[in-house]
Amino acid sequence: MGFVQVLFLILIWVLPILFLINAYLKMDRDEKQEIKNDIKNPLALFGIGFIIIGLLLFFSGVILTVKKLQHIGAIMVLISWITTSIVSWKRGKTGFITSVVLILLGVMGIAAYSYLI
Repeated sequence: MGFVQVLFLILIWVLPILFLINAYLKMDRDEKQEIKNDIKNPLALFGIGFIIIGLLLFFSGVILTVKKLQHIGAIMVLISWITTSIVSWKRGKTGFITSVVLILLGVMGIAAYSYLI
């Protein structure tokens, strides 16, 4: 593994963490409490958590040329995509048709991904 690969790998994992910590420290007490409550919600893990971790794993797999990491990341992004579409529809933020179209786009995306690999 080359120096550049290690550097990119460290950057894609450490920089988002540092930015999140910096943003959290700048928040007032009410915003911090709201973030703590959101993190305790399991849907936050499947919504935002899976997409972030999935993208990090996908790009780590690309950098390290490890196909299994790429596949795990892509599956996590798809799960997040579908979960977010359903939750948005249930909470009334999007309509039923919009959610169905978003889910179909996610399925088409994973089909295109599996075709291209």
